[in-house]
Amino acid sequence: MTLRGDRAQSAFRALSAAAVVAAFGQVTLGGVVRVTGSGLGCPDWPLCHGRLIPPFDAATLIEYSHRLSGSLLGLLVIAGAVIAWTSYRRSKLVLYPMVGAVVLVVVAGALGGVTVLTELEWWARLIHLALAEALIACVIVAAVEGWHRGPAPSRDRRRPGGMLLHAALLGMFILILSGSFMVGYGAGSSCGTWPLCRGSLFPQGAAYAVHMGHRYLAAIVGVVVLAAAWGVWTRAAAYPSVRAAAAGTAAVLLAQTLVGAVVVWAGFTAEMRAAHLSMATLAWVALLLMTALLYSRRREVSMGGVE
Repeated sequence: MTLRGDRAQSAFRALSAAAVVAAFGQVTLGGVVRVTGSGLGCPDWPLCHGRLIPPFDAATLIEYSHRLSGSLLGLLVIAGAVIAWTSYRRSKLVLYPMVGAVVLVVVAGALGGVTVLTELEWWARLIHLALAEALIACVIVAAVEGWHRGPAPSRDRRRPGGMLLHAALLGMFILILSGSFMVGYGAGSSCGTWPLCRGSLFPQGAAYAVHMGHRYLAAIVGVVVLAAAWGVWTRAAAYPSVRAAAAGTAAVLLAQTLVGAVVVWAGFTAEMRAAHLSMATLAWVALLLMTALLYSRRREVSMGGVE
């Protein structure tokens, strides 16, 4: 039965919010799988050790939990896409991202199988992470747009966020992937001190250069994201939700910087490395939420003060 009106809106709210949480959890679990070396806990795909219910050892359960969370995410995304298709077809910023999310979740699931069958090649893990972060972006855009039914978008095509906000989004996405590349390259723990590496800003050796390149990129992106958040904060005084998202973005980014330092100081423990990826994804979520809220509010009414 097709849902209509308030029932469709309530169902989409619940499904899209749950999908955002599930997508974040999926990336976090993926980080746990990686840092604990559990990627081959299930050496085959789609079954695990040739069975639907796998053996109960630690590595297998960690990897299998990751697969189960991916399946749950897929069901949530597909259900949300069905409601978007039946009840939000006129809203392109609900329908298109949800359709894109379905494509991404299917491709990500297939690539997860490729990752296992290629015995965890770094390039497969990198693409897998990229798809997961893109999926989060699609779901957040759709969730914010579908959360309420406001007036139709205005004809004002000015970009409320400007180039700085777009640069922050691109930079954060590249930064997350650069961390995956660094680990895949084998340079994840090459610099055992922070903020310098072996007492130098430019240490000799390829592994050290890759590691420090990630740190330099993090510093540049961090400045851009903080500047973008400050710009949104100062220009969206009439919109508390947008300002709250801007403050949250800045707070999560600063917390992520601290976690990055603690990873090094703690000796690159598995727990801290998993927390580092989780916090990076949380910063990505906060930045996306801030951007989506800003654009949504901008289209609802005239936001002359946000320009």
